[in-house]
Formats: sequence, structure tokens, C-alpha cells
Amino acid sequence: MYRLISEISPDFLIQGFGLHQDENEIYVGKVGGQEVQLIPSIHNLQSDSFQLDEKDIKIFSVGFAEADQHFRSGDILMTGSDDLLDRAFRAMDEIEQRGVVVSLTPPQDSKHLYVSKEQLDPFVQEWRSRKISFLCLWMVDPIDSEGQAKLVTILRKVILKD
Repeated sequence: MYRLISEISPDFLIQGFGLHQDENEIYVGKVGGQEVQLIPSIHNLQSDSFQLDEKDIKIFSVGFAEADQHFRSGDILMTGSDDLLDRAFRAMDEIEQRGVVVSLTPPQDSKHLYVSKEQLDPFVQEWRSRKISFLCLWMVDPIDSEGQAKLVTILRKVILKD
């Protein structure tokens, strides 16, 4: 089961994955035989209806990041578990998209790149400690329809590798 969370309007995910509302008014669908579920917000992951104790759960979070001296418009910043990061890199290579691995905690040395996502950081730390597969992708502003299509393409390629 793949769980999608978006900090930007999720319409592009609903359309890009062909999701539909189920009886609980949650957007669901299938991609290559894999179940996909759109979570309304990161805080919903803690509710009873979105338990993370299920086996083989994978979490995708998408959003945006500000451009700065390290990142340029159109870059995709990412963090995640090694298995999904590896798949994301391969997917980005196929579509010739630049991807940059970042940390959510301020770096101890200048070699690591950092992006401030304070609201997401506690969740990422929990996913890491519980060994949950996850991938966070942030496109550097501005995010246009082409950027949204790239995010969907990358996620599709990662999902279809299962």
C-alpha cells in the first residue's frame, strides 16, 4: 500500500494517478496493481483509519521548496529510505531530471544540504526509526503543470518498480 501526502493542492495527484473517492471519501486507486491512497494531511497518518502498522506500507510526500544558493528552480529535493531513494534516482535519470538529496536537520558540516521542513521532520524521524519505506520529494518553486507532471512521473516509476 502506497500512501501519498501532498503539501500542495493534490488535484494533480488525483488526476495523475486516476484516483477516485471511496465510501470513506478518501481518494484511492491502483497503479500497476499497487494500491495507492491519498492522505488529506500528514497529521491524518496518526489517526486510526491510517495505521502505519500494516506490512509493506510505503509513504510518499510531495511539496515545494524555496530556491536558494544551493537549489535552482525546477530542482527536485528529496529524502527517504535507501530503497525508495535509489528508485527515485533511476526514475529521474530516465527523464533527465536533476535530483538533490537533502537533510531535514541542520547540517553538522557544510557538505550536507539542508531544507527546512520542521513540520515534517518528526514524522521522517519516526519513519526512519520504524524502518518504514518513504520518499519525500520537493520541487523548487515555482511548481508549474510541467513540474507537477514530473513529480507524478517519478512517483509512478518508483511504484511500478515493485
